[in-house]
Amino acid sequence: MLASGAATLLWYAMPDVISSRTARGWAKAGLLAGSLAVTAPELQAAWAATRAEFRAGHGDAPPLTPRSLTVGGRAAALGAAATVLALSVRGVVAAERWAFEHGQARAAAGRQLPHTVPALAYSVLTIGLWLVPAPSPAPSTEHARGTPR
Repeated sequence: MLASGAATLLWYAMPDVISSRTARGWAKAGLLAGSLAVTAPELQAAWAATRAEFRAGHGDAPPLTPRSLTVGGRAAALGAAATVLALSVRGVVAAERWAFEHGQARAAAGRQLPHTVPALAYSVLTIGLWLVPAPSPAPSTEHARGTPR
């Protein structure tokens, strides 16, 4: 949680510290690699918990895999995944561009630490999102109808 907040602060405040675009790109690549390394154990634990929940709820039923889909189903799944990926990338690029341009506008207005001050707000928001509790799993349809599990 705090690592994510610190990484967010460093990521968005970087233009105030590193003026070279190339150096900033390398520093951000290193920060991204470090952040992924720090969160890898948590991601692995979440993946294991999700798989265990699936097995507990579905017994020996085979999981849904691309090979278990029809050709049309595979094409639809691939198309949906490609669309989601493209829209996600576009959204991230737009948000990054907005944050940088906002900082540049603050710098042009003569503000001190034009990128760092908003970066503090972004990092507080990141930490706040970590504090939001995960939603509880939805009850199964049998349980919702009153049938015992």
